[in-house]
Amino acid sequence: MNRKTVTAGTLVLFTAAVFLAFYSNIIADSTTPKKKVESVDILENAIIIQGLDMESDTPPEEELHAGKIIYDENFDDAIIDYEKISSKKNENSPRKTARTGDYNADLLRKLQKEDIRWHVTKYKIKKGDNLWGISRKYGTDHRSIIAMNYIDDPDSLSPGNMLFIPHRNGIQYVIKKGDTITSISARYNTPVAKIVAHNYIGKHVHPGQKLFLPDAVQPRVRSIKNSAQRDTANIARAMKGTFAWPLSGKITSSFGNRIDPFTRKRKFHCGIDISAPLATPVKSSADGTVIFSGWKDGYGNMVVIKHHNGYITVYAHNKSNTVAEGDTVEKGQMIALSGMTGAVTGAHLHYEIRKYLTPLNPMRFLQ
Repeated sequence: MNRKTVTAGTLVLFTAAVFLAFYSNIIADSTTPKKKVESVDILENAIIIQGLDMESDTPPEEELHAGKIIYDENFDDAIIDYEKISSKKNENSPRKTARTGDYNADLLRKLQKEDIRWHVTKYKIKKGDNLWGISRKYGTDHRSIIAMNYIDDPDSLSPGNMLFIPHRNGIQYVIKKGDTITSISARYNTPVAKIVAHNYIGKHVHPGQKLFLPDAVQPRVRSIKNSAQRDTANIARAMKGTFAWPLSGKITSSFGNRIDPFTRKRKFHCGIDISAPLATPVKSSADGTVIFSGWKDGYGNMVVIKHHNGYITVYAHNKSNTVAEGDTVEKGQMIALSGMTGAVTGAHLHYEIRKYLTPLNPMRFLQ
């Protein structure tokens, strides 16, 4: 057997081995169970990254309430299979979206089965709105809004688009002698049709009958609001010291209103700037998962880490990032080297702490 025959035979065997390996991978991919991709979490992360902005024309609610964190966590643990509901399609019709004026009726029925108070309100997105501000306003979980509206693209949350918000705002009411649906409607400023439709009743009611009045407001709203603020003040105190400083340095720009160094206009600065020499190690403030590591206009090279209960930290203007999207990091682990990329006038780290997209004052959290 000559050298050419051996070479040709080796080439044939090599080609066959490559083909078999490739074919085996195809078979394995089609038969091996894959890890479930949490599309709601992926979408949530995409909405966060797209919505990040260093400066705002209007201060966030957190600052307006003297630094108290106005968050109602009650609905965050609602037992709903969002993955299944949000991906479910009607086989006899095209998938519906908020833009068509339709909502996920399957989700509403599931919610109402758990609690009859659940109902839906139509909401037009305004400039400056974000998913978490809207969900907090209605006291519902942002995942319910995603599933209710079949949201699969952050652009669905653009100003002018309509959302259907599932929530439980309203009053439980027991019919008294002399009450009529019309009189109750006028007293609580709730349309007759809404009361009738929600409670599956006619216009005739009897004493002792229990109703739920969607969107009706209880008297003495002020005392309820003050109570909520006291509760959130306790949350702020409990969170103090949860996050470690990302690096040591002088704070050159604080959280809050300032004059933008480029436009010379008054803006709300959504984080703090910490002076640091080029290539200073930047460390993660807490345990978490990297949901972004890359370039974003204004921020330059940026790392975003998601932590427990929807808190995120942002590290921007880096010379380089040393972690990648999907990495799990520990408190104190190096994630970047400081720099002066993006919109900067000098070397520093721009650092933010947020609850989803709501900016929080880092000085109230750092230990």
